[in-house]
Amino acid sequence: MNTSGNTSKPGKSENKVILHLHIAALLLGGTALFSKLIPYHAIDIITYRSLICGIVLLVITVTFKHKLTANTRLHLGLLIFCSLLFSIHWAAYFQAMQVSTVAIGMISMFTFPVITVFLEPLIKRSQLQTRDIIMGVLVLFGVVMLVPDFSLSNDITLGVAFGVLSGFAVALRNVLVSKYLTSYSAFTIMTYHSLITAAILLPFADIGFNQIDLNNGLLLILLGTVFTAIPHTQKTYALKYSSAKSVSMIISLQVVYGSIFAYFLLQEAPTLNTFVGGSIILFTAVYESLMPRKKLTNN
Repeated sequence: MNTSGNTSKPGKSENKVILHLHIAALLLGGTALFSKLIPYHAIDIITYRSLICGIVLLVITVTFKHKLTANTRLHLGLLIFCSLLFSIHWAAYFQAMQVSTVAIGMISMFTFPVITVFLEPLIKRSQLQTRDIIMGVLVLFGVVMLVPDFSLSNDITLGVAFGVLSGFAVALRNVLVSKYLTSYSAFTIMTYHSLITAAILLPFADIGFNQIDLNNGLLLILLGTVFTAIPHTQKTYALKYSSAKSVSMIISLQVVYGSIFAYFLLQEAPTLNTFVGGSIILFTAVYESLMPRKKLTNN
């Protein structure tokens, strides 16, 4: 049982981990569209998204006989706590996009790489690298470029606030999973996350099962399976063999995919500030992707 946080495992293909991350980034970029395509409140979308995802992953976990029970009480507590963080991440992320735009919500959520840069050394007791701090400052500068003013009466600023909250929650979750929960399969971890999120949010949902029409029902199924179960399982899988910082930097490529999808499918043209801020954040992701591959297997 691995509780030390050492995720380096011999014999694992680094290219396979990279491939999982890039497929996950592509699919996660598409999730942003559903905040606009499905005419429900963020809580309703996340509730049914997580419920569908959890049921699918539970079936897969049981079918392939992945262990569902926690090895220790500490691990059970961490699985539950990380699931709560995931609930906050999902709800705040969709709320950010709904009160502002897909681009603003997505890019502001991507403060999570810089948050991860500072959280990971604290939790894993590893050395904070100057290069990572510089990349983190660039990400923060990119986010500041998105904010027209600092009054919460402004929808864009409010969207950024929700996005940063989402980013902090997922950053903390990623570091905890990478350090303490690598002995569990990605399917097991995401089953906990999805079902606990659904259980928490279901009482607050405004839309009942019988109120979901066929079109929106199909969109929710598509969101919960192809755009949630698959990419989040892939990302969680990568956390078993990579540092949370490396995963977060590379997965930032979903900003590119999401902005492209939003432009062509929703006609959301980015402003100059959005383009500049997003380009700065994207630069950090590309830089991390081009670093020596050993960074992906050593924490």
